[in-house]
Formats: sequence, C-alpha cells, structure tokens
Amino acid sequence: MHLEFRHLRVLLTVAEAGSIRRAAARLQLSQPATSAQLKRIEQELGGPLFIRSAEGVKPNEHGQYVLRCARDLVVGFDRLREHARSAAERDSGTAAPLRAGGTAGPLVSLLISALFELVPESRLAIDARRSVHTLVKALSQSKCDIAVFGEFPGFPLPVGESVVTRTLVREPVFVLLADDHPLARRESVGLGELRDEEWVMPEADESGVHAYLHLTCQSAGFTPRIAHVTPDLSVAQILVAGRRAVCGVWPSAEVPAQGTVQRPLAGVPFHRRLQLAWNPESVPPELADAVAERLLAQYLSLVRQRPQYLAWWEGGGEGFALGADG
Repeated sequence: MHLEFRHLRVLLTVAEAGSIRRAAARLQLSQPATSAQLKRIEQELGGPLFIRSAEGVKPNEHGQYVLRCARDLVVGFDRLREHARSAAERDSGTAAPLRAGGTAGPLVSLLISALFELVPESRLAIDARRSVHTLVKALSQSKCDIAVFGEFPGFPLPVGESVVTRTLVREPVFVLLADDHPLARRESVGLGELRDEEWVMPEADESGVHAYLHLTCQSAGFTPRIAHVTPDLSVAQILVAGRRAVCGVWPSAEVPAQGTVQRPLAGVPFHRRLQLAWNPESVPPELADAVAERLLAQYLSLVRQRPQYLAWWEGGGEGFALGADG
C-alpha cells in the first residue's frame, strides 16, 4: 500500500474520535473497514500508532509524532487549497461567498439576520450544524468564515489559533420545573434544592455539557442523576411536566410552556458564553464589529420577548450577562 493524503485524515479522525467505532461513523465506513485500513496505514508507517484498550484508542509515542506531522500537512494543504481558490476567484472577478455557521437554535438565526443587513444575500452561504464539534473544526480549518456558538466555562472549544473570538453575552441557565412542583412557587431556585431530582439532558458532546453539569452540582454538594437523554426540547418538556425530571433551559429559547415554568437559579451557577468567531483573513474587522453590534441588539430584542428572562435581566442580571460584574 502506498501512503496517500486521505490516509492522514483517517489517522486524525481516529485520534480525535478516541475509538475505532466513533471514527468509522465520522468517516461513514464500517468499523471492520476502518480497523483494517488503520492497520494497513500503521504497517506502511513502521508499526502501531495507537494503544488499543476496552475504553478506545490513544496514540503511543510514535503515533503522537506521526499525528503532529499529519496535522501540519493537512492544515497546510487546506490553507493552500483555500488560498488557491480565493486567488482564482479574484482573478476571475468572482467574489467568494461569506460562509456563516452556527449550531441549531436562535443564535444562528440572529447571525443570519445580522448578515442579511450587512452583506449582499448573493454573497452568503449558510451552514447551520447540529454538532458544535463539526462547527469549530470548520472554523479551525478555514472552511467557515464567521459563526456563533455557546461555550461553557472551563471547556474552551478548539477554534484554532488564527480564529478571533468575542464574547457577546453570558447567558444563564434557568431550570424548567413542572408547574405544580413545590419549587415552582419560588422566584428563584437554589441549585442545592435540586439534589434529589432526576435530570433530562441533551446527549453528551464535545461541548462538555454533561461534565459541566456534574462539576457544578458537585460543588453544590451532590451528584446529578441524569435519567433521560434527548436532543428534543419538546420531549424534555413532557418529562418535566409529568414530574419525571427537571431540565436546564436557555431563557432565550422558546420553550413549550404547557404544564411547566422556568425559574432562574440563584447565584447563576450555570451559564454559557455566547461567542462570535471569525477568520480575519476573510472577515475584515469593521464587518466583525458591525455583526457583533447587530447580534447584541437582536439578542436584547429577544430578551424583551421572554418575560421570565426579562424579569431576571431587569432584576440585576444585566450586569452579569454583559460582563459588568466581572
């Protein structure tokens, strides 16, 4: 077998996924095919590159060196390709579209609205992702020019050294309770008061959402019991309304209200930073500033449409959200 460029991407995918099974899913191959291809690549490169275990795979010392070289080659090739395409477009007089992205939810809608005001529609290409991992990978590889996403404290996302980020707002997590829950009569809820509850959460991903919940609850003296996992907020709402669980929700999101209420958590133990990120080679600073200004204005308009969030905001939360309290 002759080593080809595509084999480097296989190695990097295996290393990032941490297991053959997850790498196969990302590569859209069967697990046996991925495993066999990895063995052939290792043979071509002189021996095993990964330590296999029941928990998955991790690179050995030889593998760490190979992966560093592979990553440099792949990033360099991607930059070469993007530069060549941009140069060809400039020579032909055709401007490349601005590639805007985000994860599903209100944030990407706000970004698109802001860009429609600033950039001709014909120069926009929208790519809304379900996975924040896929989004930040596109940013780091210069396949996305500008994006919005949420990031949890202590769990920075690897957007790449060349990408510029700006925090727009620190958004609190509210708790969703059944409307007949004893705590629903309170204006706010202490995190420790939820120690005996079961939780419904989205699936664990590279954002660190499950680890963030565990660490924060443990600092409040308990370990959360995640009994249900679903990406669908309407399913979570049904579980909460039936007193089967409680759920963290973003107060900016439109949550089904039947049988449930939202309450802020005292002291804002959970929050995320809403980040605007862009590639300075394709997004000039004046455009980035204008997008950030419009995004914030549109977010504040959204706050005014959410009564519970507006009450928190006007009751002292604005300083935290905009960073005025440090």
